[in-house]
Amino acid sequence: MAVPKMRMFKAMKQKKKRAVDPNAPPRPNLMSHDKKIRETTEAFGKLHSIIGKQQEHIQELEVKFKNMQQAIGQIVNYIKGKD
Repeated sequence: MAVPKMRMFKAMKQKKKRAVDPNAPPRPNLMSHDKKIRETTEAFGKLHSIIGKQQEHIQELEVKFKNMQQAIGQIVNYIKGKD
């Protein structure tokens, strides 16, 4: 009762590779996709903090501008009053 050797070799036979289109984009990789999502999330977090700092700075500059306008208005009124 010998097992035919041909059957064993058919199972071990290497499959033919499919032709690869050189112009096709690379196949998606879940690990790289996860990495891109993580990097994008981090970038949005950084941008959010930058925007918050810029808004605070803008508010400070607006307060300074209003104070300067008041000071200039007082100077102009003082000069007009002397004439």
